[in-house]
This record gives sequence, structure tokens and C-alpha cells, in this order.
Amino acid sequence: MSEIQETDKSMRAIAMVGGIVAFIEAILQFMGVEVLDYGNDMLSGILGLIFAVLVIFLSIRPIHYTPAFLGILGIALIVFSILLGGIIVILATFLGAIS
Repeated sequence: MSEIQETDKSMRAIAMVGGIVAFIEAILQFMGVEVLDYGNDMLSGILGLIFAVLVIFLSIRPIHYTPAFLGILGIALIVFSILLGGIIVILATFLGAIS
């Protein structure tokens, strides 16, 4: 297997982990448990859940510009109080961008 394919698989695996962490963190936000409280409530939880599902779908079936979309979704997750999942998705973005 070539080096490019290995980094692509690594990016997808890290994005999957980030999406699952973001999904769990969004569910916890509905219950009132937050890592970093920005003061966002139901809207933040719903958008975080939607973005987490999109990250999981992108890690299962990548498209042509997957690192760019992962970067946008990672920043959106951080903005909507899904901190840990957003940081992991940003790390997957950097790994995908270098390949």
C-alpha cells in the first residue's frame, strides 16, 4: 500500500473517532453536561449533532475535497460548543491536508 493511501486511511479513522466523540458530546450537551460552556443551548446541541453525523458520513464515504469539508465541520463543531470532537476532526484535517 502506498504512503498516500495509508495517510488517507489514517485521516478517515481519526475523523471517525472525532465524529463519534462529537456525537457523544452533542448528546451530553442535551443533558446539560458541557466541556466548555459558551451559553449555547438546544440550537447548539442540534447543530452539533448534525455536524457530527456529517463528519461520520465523510469518514465512511470520502469525497474529492474531504479535508476541506472536515476542516469546515471541525471549526463549526468548536463554535457550537462541541470542543473535543472538533479538535479531533481538525487533527484529521491536518493529516488529510498533508497527503
